[in-house]
Amino acid sequence: MSAADKVKPAASPAAQEPSAIAGNISYHAQYSPHFSPLAFGPEQAFYATAESVRDHLLQRWNDTYLHFHKTDPKQTYYLSMEYLQGRALTNAVGNLGITGAYADALKKFGYELEAIAGQERDAALGNGGLGRLASCFLDSMATLNLPSWGYGLRYRYGLFKQRIAQEGQEEIAEDWLDKFSPWEIVRHDVVYPIRFFGHVEISPDGKRKWTGGEVLSALAYDVPIPGYKTKNAISLRLWDAKATAEDFNLFQFNDGQYESAAQLHSRAQQICAVLYPGDATEEGKLLRLKQQYFLCSASLQDIIFRFKERKADRVSGKWSEFPSKVAVQMNDTHPTLAIPELMRLLMDVEGLGWDEAWDVTNK
Repeated sequence: MSAADKVKPAASPAAQEPSAIAGNISYHAQYSPHFSPLAFGPEQAFYATAESVRDHLLQRWNDTYLHFHKTDPKQTYYLSMEYLQGRALTNAVGNLGITGAYADALKKFGYELEAIAGQERDAALGNGGLGRLASCFLDSMATLNLPSWGYGLRYRYGLFKQRIAQEGQEEIAEDWLDKFSPWEIVRHDVVYPIRFFGHVEISPDGKRKWTGGEVLSALAYDVPIPGYKTKNAISLRLWDAKATAEDFNLFQFNDGQYESAAQLHSRAQQICAVLYPGDATEEGKLLRLKQQYFLCSASLQDIIFRFKERKADRVSGKWSEFPSKVAVQMNDTHPTLAIPELMRLLMDVEGLGWDEAWDVTNK
């Protein structure tokens, strides 16, 4: 019998009392399984506890989104190449005001909250002051009930994990997603095309269209950012790069050309492999540029979609409202491609002229 079997499982997403919280943790251990059914060591206890806390966040998250959807305020969108979030479990229960209740609930399984929180891996999305500043801004905006949203990239590996060997310091990839993150929620309905390379075609009427090249998909993963002593919970939306089944050459694969068959899939994995890939080579400089453009294009397409979604009657003639509803904050120089990309989207996709598009972008 595992420790989780000592407590009767009962789904209770908004539980506040230790006994109900313990039941919800036991429920996730049994009905949101990620491990063998008899396993409930500290690691398994962490994931079940984190998913129980996420239940609390989900309701606040949805309520926050619906509130801002209805009131349609001017919203800040924070673009950053990195975030240094830190461990989320203790921060979440502290902000929700239920640290003591969760500590008492975990004692029913024979665990201390501090020990279970120590099982969490840091989200390897940043490595220094720039990333920490970005995360502090998100925490502050959530606490101040500001209509805000963060955008970043979902890096597969951290900058590096250091270890000391006989030869000296060694740096290896930090696999923070070795299992999974209990905080992120993949949004399979939020996908945008991102084009690289290609060429511009000019039609007889003078209109220009960007075509050809490589087209990848930006898939959204959302992480809730709870405010302190408030019901507000905003989002950090992280983009992951994907290629489609159509980009996999089955004929080449069956012919033994395995690497050639999945070239675009391999290039998609490179986009979000690591933060700040080495740029001593031309290939490294190109990858960094692709990362920055990927972040900017996906985020701006999402911002434009939300602008239209919040007022169904918005058409091209309403673009003068865009600056009164959208503020884009660029963290350092990495997201500055957002400026020409917004111009491109407004002109090529939305059909605005140069002067009107520049007026909107400038504001």
